[in-house]
Amino acid sequence: MNADDDVAALAASARLFGRLLVRELDPATLRGLQQTEVREALGAVGVEVPDAADADELAHAWLACFLHPDDGPPPVQSLVRDGKYDGDPAAAVRALAKAAGLELAAGARNAPPDHIGCILLLWAELATTRPELVARITDQHLDWAVPVLHATASRRDLPFYPQLAAATIHLLRGLRAFPLACNPPDNEP
Repeated sequence: MNADDDVAALAASARLFGRLLVRELDPATLRGLQQTEVREALGAVGVEVPDAADADELAHAWLACFLHPDDGPPPVQSLVRDGKYDGDPAAAVRALAKAAGLELAAGARNAPPDHIGCILLLWAELATTRPELVARITDQHLDWAVPVLHATASRRDLPFYPQLAAATIHLLRGLRAFPLACNPPDNEP
């Protein structure tokens, strides 16, 4: 595997995990996860794909993990850092997307731009085309999520999403460790 293949694989993982974090599973996404290749890939990182029969329980679990967790804020950088929505991190993520000419996570159902799912989706979109912006995302918008995801990963009372949170922590560490050759331009947003 060469560096381009590595970036493409990381982008595919970031896109999938971003989508799974930013909104609850719908039937089409669940069917996609049940495809043999996807099921095996998720299984390799410790995520057991749920059955369609668990849809109601999964919707509750997503809300409890990523929208209204009992044990802390949802995985939104402004909330974690500043205790409020739409803070400086949200503005920074919007500026990065604007610099790339992108809209933020069209499938995110109005999730804040600095929700970890949106950030991963943006990382994935920019990975092969704008490494200087990916480096900024990596440096400024990933580490805060690890403690929040640890809290979710430690839950044993909910299906699927704690495993996804643990795998996302591993992915975030992989994104941080992956060397993207880039130098941000002087006129950064």
